[in-house]
Amino acid sequence: MFNDRVEEIKLYYSALEKLYDFKEIEEENQDFLKDDFLKILKSNALLMVYNLVESTIMGGILEIYENLHQKGMTYKMVRKEIQEIWFSYKFNQVYAKNAHFNSYKGKAMEIINFILEETPLELDRKATDISGNLDADKIRQICQEHGIVYNLDKDSRGGIILKDVKDKRNNLAHGTISFVECGRDYSMDDLDKIKRETISFLNSILEGMQNYYDNELYLSSR
Repeated sequence: MFNDRVEEIKLYYSALEKLYDFKEIEEENQDFLKDDFLKILKSNALLMVYNLVESTIMGGILEIYENLHQKGMTYKMVRKEIQEIWFSYKFNQVYAKNAHFNSYKGKAMEIINFILEETPLELDRKATDISGNLDADKIRQICQEHGIVYNLDKDSRGGIILKDVKDKRNNLAHGTISFVECGRDYSMDDLDKIKRETISFLNSILEGMQNYYDNELYLSSR
């Protein structure tokens, strides 16, 4: 999935660059060559990059969760970080300000029985807070919470560029800025730098996730 989405972004960038090249030799009487339209396309490029970030991290974590379940891993078998994630996930299923005491009591009994009966763990996307807020710091936090170790490529510059991508994505999603306003802040060189550093950062994180998955580093004995 990661490689497919990277190719989609590269294709989009290539088409956008061709439009700019075409604009230099054609009169600007075509709607698709007007500055505002090209700025909108640049804003969309940022949305595609953020989509790559979120889909990559979410996909990697969900594959780990699915592997845990398929291999029948129980609470006692996994490392402390996974235990804490699972416990919070189960408890949050009942948490609410107006929840009745019996609701908490029932969930507590369910959790206890789940552990004592050594039922295989089940986790889904709700077990980790990912949607809409992913930058390098948040990704580091997610990895730390799972016990995932990685080595960042120096070309990623620590993923610092991801904060700008996340902020612009959220501003566009909430209508704080328009697509034209967003796009005017970036040249094609800027967008290319964002793409390269983001892909480099994600590749490093994926390598750490793959090692975690392949070597079953989610187990308590590893």
